[in-house]
Amino acid sequence: MLRNNKIKQVFALIMMMTLFACSKELDQQPESAVSPDQISASNIDFFLNGLYRESMPARNNYVLNDTRGGNYTWTALSGSNGAFGVVITGNNVDDRLGFSSSIWNHAYASIYNANIIIDAADRLAGEADLSAVKAEASYLRAFLYYQLVTNFGGVPLILTNTTDNIPRNTAEEVWAQINTDIDFAVANTKPFSSTGTKKVSQEAAKAFKARILLAQGKKQEAAALAESVIASVGAIDADYGRIFRDTDASSEIIFAFANLKTESNLRMSALFWPYGTAWAGSYSVQPSDYAVDELYADNDVRGEINIQTIENSDGSSNTIVSKYWDVQPLIISRVSELYLIAAEGYGRTQGLSYLNAVRTKRGLPALPTGSVASDEAYLTEVLEERRRELFSEGFLFYDLVRTDRAIELPNVSSRDKYLLPIPGAQVSLSNNVLEQNPSY
Repeated sequence: MLRNNKIKQVFALIMMMTLFACSKELDQQPESAVSPDQISASNIDFFLNGLYRESMPARNNYVLNDTRGGNYTWTALSGSNGAFGVVITGNNVDDRLGFSSSIWNHAYASIYNANIIIDAADRLAGEADLSAVKAEASYLRAFLYYQLVTNFGGVPLILTNTTDNIPRNTAEEVWAQINTDIDFAVANTKPFSSTGTKKVSQEAAKAFKARILLAQGKKQEAAALAESVIASVGAIDADYGRIFRDTDASSEIIFAFANLKTESNLRMSALFWPYGTAWAGSYSVQPSDYAVDELYADNDVRGEINIQTIENSDGSSNTIVSKYWDVQPLIISRVSELYLIAAEGYGRTQGLSYLNAVRTKRGLPALPTGSVASDEAYLTEVLEERRRELFSEGFLFYDLVRTDRAIELPNVSSRDKYLLPIPGAQVSLSNNVLEQNPSY
């Protein structure tokens, strides 16, 4: 891990430049270099707000599971040998992979900051009740370690900041810490009715815990927890496009990073739309042939929201991922995911009603009771529905990994390739205390 004097200086620079900054104006103020001992009960919320901002995933990383899982292909602009093309094809993926470095560095920088807030909340506990602050920071740390363990497997667990070289923990140990953090969040966050969608609520913590339980194969527990959150927060939004294009108006959202236009923000549309269009971008990826030709039936309302063919001024056309417009909050948990967790977790007898609730809301017919012949066939139906509903929301590849179906992808030559390579620079900086993933 980042554990020597050089990296200590890097962390200091991170803190001076970005630690807990809350707006473009605040970025320029000396508060960004405040030391942990200067956090007080009266200003800790300021630092927590900054942690929310810094924990938001980078745009390309947010949809990496779509990129690796077969929802996209490269474009003439990005090429098969570019950053996206490499992970789409699986060719020439090595320890120099930009996605690996980006995910790793972002996660550990934010974990470093989360640790500061958690430690400060403990230190100041005698002055004020900061359990909710600690709980929100614990959720964010669990979220960050989830990104790490699902992409790399076992990684160093750093709960107290240090500059020592630390070896990798096992994946099981990382999952155990994620469970500890999310359980604390569930027990100590405020209810959704008082937080809204831009802060971690008890319902948001439960929603993420349901995802974590599903990833660990604890399907019945995941389904029961998802069911309890559904009962608390409401129904599926019938307007699928509104969820992503007018996010604040949607009833679906349980938790989303604010991603404010007045701050340094993330514009998802920039990845998908060509230059010169309404939401001009880099057009780095486009929908795969499967996504265009097979994923959506004609009566599925999601098809025309997620994928669109646009005409250019020169008379040519592009088929694009059209789901996102402009700058919107970045969704982490929403109601439809919980229906699909319940559908998968409960299985084809008890879970079918949850699967059909999503299908019928999106214009598809309900699957009749008894129409799915086996548990494996039912899982296929659920995974395909997840692919349709959660298209370009960062789920597909890991859904295939956790169900051991990613081995069927053309860009996966062995199960070792379920994981990304540890960044080679980190292995070197650790004096080889960090061990590389197999086959890299």
